[in-house]
Amino acid sequence: MTTAVDLITLALKDIGALGIGQAISAEDTADALATLNMMLGQWQGERLSVYHLVDTAIPSTAKQTYTIGTGGDFNVQRPIKINAAYARLNAGSSTPIDYPVAILDSREDYSRIALKSLQSFPAWAYYDPAFPLGNLTFYPIPDSTFQLHIVTMEALPQFSTPAQQVNLPPEYMAAIRYNLGLYLAPSYQLDPQRSLVGLALNAKRVVKRMNSQIPAMTMPRGLGSKQRFNIYSGSNY
Repeated sequence: MTTAVDLITLALKDIGALGIGQAISAEDTADALATLNMMLGQWQGERLSVYHLVDTAIPSTAKQTYTIGTGGDFNVQRPIKINAAYARLNAGSSTPIDYPVAILDSREDYSRIALKSLQSFPAWAYYDPAFPLGNLTFYPIPDSTFQLHIVTMEALPQFSTPAQQVNLPPEYMAAIRYNLGLYLAPSYQLDPQRSLVGLALNAKRVVKRMNSQIPAMTMPRGLGSKQRFNIYSGSNY
């Protein structure tokens, strides 16, 4: 299995900061490991850099806002955004029924809802990516008969030790190696060769192509007629 220090060593050789047969110092290893974690942290914010989406479910407790993050109501790594959400009735039965929950893109959209305390089938949700726990607010407020689901991006690894194994699909190995070289070069006052830049771009492109998922386009019913569609009431007027 490939370890973090294996990729770090290759990246330093790619930029000429480490010679063939030379051993990497403890200080360089620590600095490069921190840089590797920073790079993967940035990749976490790119949908096409993440290979998997995770569906997390909790029972509704009839409250309006739920925390998301380590130790929160949804006990997952705090996501930057919610990719999808839905509410399930008859959870655990042979005939569960899922109702899609649309994610409001901004606080301003949620603020325009007049009666925020309405209790009914949840149709929309607003995610505030606060730190360290995000807040997901549903509208209308779901009662305790629902099971609430969120779909978020799989957390890319953060390495605590250089010997930690890289548990990622094989396509990520080249992308991490060559792109890490570009991230490390400024620390050594080195200009990466054009060939390395090309390898990094191509390797990252392969990862993005592998992770590409294009959902079918949908359109509110109101756009197909002369009537206007109100997203807050779910009806035309």
